[in-house]
Amino acid sequence: GHNSIAVFQVSMALPKPGLLSIAGVYHTHGATPRHFQFDTSGQWLISANQDSDRLAVFRFNWATGRLDWTGNEYSVPSPNFVCCVAPHIERRAAATPELPRATSSPPGGEASHVLGDSRPRPLMPAAARSRL
Repeated sequence: GHNSIAVFQVSMALPKPGLLSIAGVYHTHGATPRHFQFDTSGQWLISANQDSDRLAVFRFNWATGRLDWTGNEYSVPSPNFVCCVAPHIERRAAATPELPRATSSPPGGEASHVLGDSRPRPLMPAAARSRL
């Protein structure tokens, strides 16, 4: 196999709205990418590379469609599915009031959200939301 993820751009312009063009093809940093998933912010993509027993994390650029490998990878026996879940903000924040504010976000940014970070998050197009 190719061990890659292809990113496509969807044209909204007339006369051919919906026309696809390739934005890039990116290696998954593993063998047999069985599944991939964007996190709840749409900023991070996690690839489950089944035959290399690795999860790989990429940063997604909304403006260009570019995927940049973060260098973060995790050993997981034969991963074949990725599911990103945002924690319940109110319940989690109430349970951990003594925690300091986050100064950086892990993939997905959920921890900074839970700790009261009010930085704006990128908007996700409807097509991307429907995959979550």
